[in-house]
Amino acid sequence: MADLPPVGLVLGSEDSTSQSFHVVLHDDEYLQLDDLVVVRTPVPKVGEVATYGIVTEVSARYEGTRYGSDTFRVAVEGTLPAERSRTATVQVVRVLPELWIAPDPGEPVYRCSADERERALYVDEMRAGGRDRALPVGRSRDGEPVWVDIDFFDGTKGAHMNISGVSGVATKTSYALFFLRCLTSHPEILGPSGVNLRVLVFNVKGEDLLFLDRPNRAFRPEDADGWRALGMDPEPFPSVSLWAPSSGGEAGDGIPNTSARDEGVQAFRWTPREFVDEDLLAFLFTEAADARNQLTFVAERVARQLRRFACDVAGEPGALVLRDPAGGLHSDEPVLPAPGEKVVRTLGDLVEALTEYLEPEHGGDADQAWTGRVAPGTVAAFMRRLWAAVPRVGALVRAGRSRRIDRTAEAVTVVDIHRLHEAAQRFVVGALVKEVHDDKEGRGRLPLSVIVLDELNKYAPREGWSPIRDTLVDIAQRGRSLGILLIGAQQSASRVDPDVLANASLRVTGRLDAAEAERSEYGWMLPSTRARARLLKPGTMVLSQPSIPAPVLLEFPFPPWATRAEEVADEGDPFEGL
Repeated sequence: MADLPPVGLVLGSEDSTSQSFHVVLHDDEYLQLDDLVVVRTPVPKVGEVATYGIVTEVSARYEGTRYGSDTFRVAVEGTLPAERSRTATVQVVRVLPELWIAPDPGEPVYRCSADERERALYVDEMRAGGRDRALPVGRSRDGEPVWVDIDFFDGTKGAHMNISGVSGVATKTSYALFFLRCLTSHPEILGPSGVNLRVLVFNVKGEDLLFLDRPNRAFRPEDADGWRALGMDPEPFPSVSLWAPSSGGEAGDGIPNTSARDEGVQAFRWTPREFVDEDLLAFLFTEAADARNQLTFVAERVARQLRRFACDVAGEPGALVLRDPAGGLHSDEPVLPAPGEKVVRTLGDLVEALTEYLEPEHGGDADQAWTGRVAPGTVAAFMRRLWAAVPRVGALVRAGRSRRIDRTAEAVTVVDIHRLHEAAQRFVVGALVKEVHDDKEGRGRLPLSVIVLDELNKYAPREGWSPIRDTLVDIAQRGRSLGILLIGAQQSASRVDPDVLANASLRVTGRLDAAEAERSEYGWMLPSTRARARLLKPGTMVLSQPSIPAPVLLEFPFPPWATRAEEVADEGDPFEGL
């Protein structure tokens, strides 16, 4: 520190506290926003105390002036004596040793560099005990790395990440993918947690995420420097499987419903047998009104009965017939359909088969074993909702060979749902999130599973209830022990279930709407940070983590993977020589 000249002195005309202080700058020095500084204060009976801080505001003025027009008399005419004063406001982030005192006025203030900078950002603690848990997740304005304590993401001390910001400007999904690339590029930091790490990503906007394994033709040498500064080679994701909904119908079965990319994309759907065994009927009733109208209660009763009545059909994989187990015709082995017996090959067939029990043709009441003691109007509303789901979700349920999504084939699994009706999107998200949850229940934390879900407010809304919300809240609360990590993103954190937000150890925000920035959900920001969040440019984010008591602004480099079809580089190595 003795080799570096001070940038200024602790200002004496403003109060210096244990939380913040001001710096008056030397004429030949400067400080900019987000710079890290340190001041060393001699303390009686203790010795020297180092106070580290981050610059949150800078200002300049003429001292000795009173009126606005005095500026001309000083700067132009030279008739009024005055001194230019440049100051910086500093938020304290760390004190070593931990003796919370105010820095003395007049003490020299130094810009942090090298080891001092790492101490200011608690990196020494992240690397304590022979364990390097400091994951680089971006660069500060001076080009130096910004780190995250991975213990607060992988479940060791905390879990989950939440990202907020204006759509198209805040680059929420871009940062989520960049963070995933940081995880997969530093297995030595994740340690045992990184072995067989599996990531499930939902593509909800366009087909942008179907090219994570393809190089980006717009990638430049200076972009490569940004990646290497963080200890990573600039490469697309090396292990990716891509899935899109089946086009539907017998002719389209197995053909992915995509336009920008067909090669390498697999089609997915569920068979009626999988639909019944995995209790997916509940995910056709995901609107808040469904719970208020008791439709979810009926759905639970019907799902239980389906598991009891469903019999496999011989020679038709995934197809079912419904037989009363008390009738003597039920069998655990595949059966041949009786004459006139309804064979369930599609979702529409299943709804027709349920009509016999819930809306008998002879006009009798619904079988209470299927519906419980609910009003006939509730049963009728239930059936209307089922029939409405057939054109929206029907293409996702069809008999035939299994086309379930294999989440273990590659490290990253991308599921494209952007072309689906909103009801079908909720069905797919609910079914897969439940699958991840059920797979981890009672099986230990490792290997870790990461779920990346944009538009989180749609699936875990602040108001109302749905089975998806229930599962996501459970993951937020218990995911740390289950080994399920949620990276959720949304435009407005104020519209997301508070339990999901409260359990996210890492919070990231891009550009915010002015009104949204004032909501209590962003109380972790400093007032100056909230003001800046309204003006952030793409590629700039604000990061909060438990290790550091103040938010840190960071930038992340341009992605080396294509984000749309026209960005895909030609054959060959586009990064050769970078």
